[in-house]
Amino acid sequence: MSVEVKHLTKKFGRFVALDDVSLKVESGELVALLGPSGSGKTTLLRTIAGLEFPDPGNAQVLFYGQDVTMIPASQRQAGFAFQHYALFRHLTVFENIAFGLRVRPAGTRPSEAGIRQRVEKLLQLIQLEPLAGRYPAQLSGGQRQRVALARALAVEPKVLLLDEPFGALDAKVRKDLRRWLRNLHDEIHITTLFVTHDQEEALEVSDRVAILRAGKIEQIGTPEQIYDHPASPFVYDFLGNVNLFHGRVHEGSVMIGDTTFITAQSIAATESKAVAFVRPHDIRITREPAPPRTFPARVIRSNAAGPFAQLELERADGGDRFMAQLSKDEFQRLLPKNGEAVFVELMNVRVFGDDFSI
Repeated sequence: MSVEVKHLTKKFGRFVALDDVSLKVESGELVALLGPSGSGKTTLLRTIAGLEFPDPGNAQVLFYGQDVTMIPASQRQAGFAFQHYALFRHLTVFENIAFGLRVRPAGTRPSEAGIRQRVEKLLQLIQLEPLAGRYPAQLSGGQRQRVALARALAVEPKVLLLDEPFGALDAKVRKDLRRWLRNLHDEIHITTLFVTHDQEEALEVSDRVAILRAGKIEQIGTPEQIYDHPASPFVYDFLGNVNLFHGRVHEGSVMIGDTTFITAQSIAATESKAVAFVRPHDIRITREPAPPRTFPARVIRSNAAGPFAQLELERADGGDRFMAQLSKDEFQRLLPKNGEAVFVELMNVRVFGDDFSI
C-alpha cells in the first residue's frame, strides 16, 4: 500500500506550514519525517491522515493510486498514534485495543469471537498478554505507548501514521521502544510514516528519512545517504554534531589558515571563500606536526566519560573553537592535558559556499 502526496500546500493565516511538498512512500516502507519544530512534519502527517486538508489547488493525496485528498479521516483506513497516548482511562488494555473494532457499523463489525482473536493476536505482538486486564494508569509509559500502537493496528489500517510516538518517554525507554518498533515493522510490513525530531531515532528506525525545513523537503534518502552525503549545510548541521571552519577554495582543495585539506567531494578549482564542515569523529589529534596536512591547536578541556572522549580545542591562529571525538584507546594513548599544544588533521571534509545558511 503506497502513499503519495503531490504539491501539498497548507497555510495557517500567513504562516506557510507546507510549501508545494511532494513525497512517495513505497508499500511496506517505513519513512521518518525529520525536522525542527515548525518545519511542517506534523502538518504533513495530519494531511495524509485526513485530519487537515490542503489549500485549494492541484494538491493530491493518493493511497495506492486512489485519490483520497478530500476524503475524511474516518474513511481513509489509516491508523494514527500520537505522542500522548489518548487511551481511555476507564477501559482495560484489552478494551482499549478492541475499541476501534467495537464502534464499527454493524455490517462491518467483526463477531465477538473475531474481536477477541484479533486483540489477543495484537497483545501477543506487543508482548503485553499478561496485562490485558489492567487499566492505563497501571501501566508504564512504554507499555501505554505499545497499547496505543496496538489500538491503531487493530482496525487493520492500510497506512500507519505515528506522530512523535516516543516523545513523552525517557531516553532509555525510547531506545528500547524504537528497536521494538523496527522489529514490529519488519514483522507486519505495514506502510508507515513516522514523525520525529530525534535524529538518532530517525536514522536507526527508518528505511528512508525525509528532512523538512520551513515547509519544504530539504532532502530524502536512506539514513546512510543523508548522513554521508548531505545535500545542504542545513542537513549536515541538523544530523549530529558538526564543526565549521571558514577558509577558501584553492586549486580544488580547501585551505583553512595555511593548511590544505582534500575534500570528500569534488569542488570547483575557482578561488572563493568556503565553509568546511567536519564531524568531531573525523578529527585526528597528534603531538607531531605533519605539514601540510595538520594545523596547530590548543586543548581547552577534555571529558572522557562515556564510550568516547570529547575534546574542546582552539586553533592556534586565533580561529574558532571546535570539538573532537576520540575513542577511549586513542584518548589513553594521547592523554591530552588542558592548555597543551597539539596538531590537528581534518578528515572527510565537506565544503559549502560561504553564502551558506543554517
